[in-house]
Amino acid sequence: MDALKALNFDFWTFFFQVINLLVVIGILYILAYKPVTRMLLEREEQIQGALAHASQSREEANALLAKYEEQIKGARNEAQEIITRATKLGEEMKEEIITGAKEDANKTLAKARAEIEGEKAKALAEIRSEVASLVVMAAGKVIEKELSPKDHERLISDFIMEAGEIQ
Repeated sequence: MDALKALNFDFWTFFFQVINLLVVIGILYILAYKPVTRMLLEREEQIQGALAHASQSREEANALLAKYEEQIKGARNEAQEIITRATKLGEEMKEEIITGAKEDANKTLAKARAEIEGEKAKALAEIRSEVASLVVMAAGKVIEKELSPKDHERLISDFIMEAGEIQ
């Protein structure tokens, strides 16, 4: 205790100072701690709300991204399908054109062959007619007599038959 007296320690002063400190702490608790705590809680709620909103916005953005990617994929598939159909249609048209051209060429060739055969038959008939006339003339000169029309036709027919066999 002598040491406390040397420091000028007074118990009652100390006691009142402790009570004053407790009163100041109580007043600060009522006036400062509760409003600060309430403000911190409100701020925490705002932050939580902002985080929830950001999370929801991110989910919506991801959903939209997935939707747009699906639409792009669908558009690509549709474009590929259109290209495939156009290519197939082009090939079919090409085949139709080629087939039509071949048919036209074959028809033209067949027509030309028929015309050639007709002209050939016509030329052979003319040649046979001329040969028959020449033969009749030659035979008339050789025999030096006139043939009857019946003998004349028989002689021409025989000659034509022989000429046809030779060819």
